Amino acid sequence: MQLDQTHVVIRVRSLSEIGDLVLVMIRQYPKAMYVGFASGAILWALANAALLSWIPIQEAAYGLDDEEARAELFRYLTWMAILVALQAPAAGVPMTLYLGQAVFEKRPTWSSVFAETRRQFWKWIWALGVMRYAIPAMLIVAFRWDTPFSGFWDVFVPILFLFLMTVIRSSRPFMPEIIVLEQCPLRSKSASAITVKKRSKSLHNPITSELSGRFIAVGFVAIGMTIATMYSLIFVRGITTNLWNFLDLFVLLVIYPLSLWIVASLSVITRLLNYIDARIRLEGWEVELAIRAEAIRQFGEESIAPASVVKRPTSPAVERSLPSEPLTSGEAQ
Repeated sequence: MQLDQTHVVIRVRSLSEIGDLVLVMIRQYPKAMYVGFASGAILWALANAALLSWIPIQEAAYGLDDEEARAELFRYLTWMAILVALQAPAAGVPMTLYLGQAVFEKRPTWSSVFAETRRQFWKWIWALGVMRYAIPAMLIVAFRWDTPFSGFWDVFVPILFLFLMTVIRSSRPFMPEIIVLEQCPLRSKSASAITVKKRSKSLHNPITSELSGRFIAVGFVAIGMTIATMYSLIFVRGITTNLWNFLDLFVLLVIYPLSLWIVASLSVITRLLNYIDARIRLEGWEVELAIRAEAIRQFGEESIAPASVVKRPTSPAVERSLPSEPLTSGEAQ
């Protein structure tokens, strides 16, 4: 076990370097996106379709270009974007587990990733699905099923969810990593136990302002990438089928949600890399790994405890890490 030879070189990075590394990670671990994230997002995407697809389908029967249709389509587009943004951390749990282990292992098995996802299901669904408003927002949309557009429910309430998400996620972004990688308990009877709340406070509070700035920057980039992805998919459809309509049911029901989910998968990788960067800045993680790796080489694995995050493994993979080579791309160095 050589903890200083990881697939991603452990060092401090700027936000632009993290953006470059996201592309390297996609190339190095493509299955993390189309297997890991897709498996986590599919049920959320189907639920969103069941909750919202009636709006464009109903409006298409009367035409999508009148004033009333525009208000309903605004409602559909807004709620779909809000739901995907709220659901992304929970949908990305398998992907987070896979990449968190892949940093230390050549290739973790998907069976172990899905088993760990199921084992921690109730913990992450409560923390990421309920406490971070994904499921409450879905319940509101379900309550509003087959009702006309409302300024309060379809303008004010989405803005409120957007505000709450921005405040919470900009100051406490690494909750998925704390829950599924560090495996901190939500609560404990022991005063010495490092719960999710304690770990979140120790990890986030010292760099809150920097995390907020990065969240805003990544948010604007995500909006631009969503628009670019949607236009790219429309262009591909136009080239292959000669259908160039910008506003039809296929665009609204397939291309638009797919664009949102593609960008959401990139946000999961970006958050994970920012988490690693935060640990390096606050805890000197790269120094710890180097010291532990040298101790193992000199005295054997029995000489030290596994690599830890505040007395706890970064992920179950750390305890059984295999020697691995860093990414060969210059962007990963």
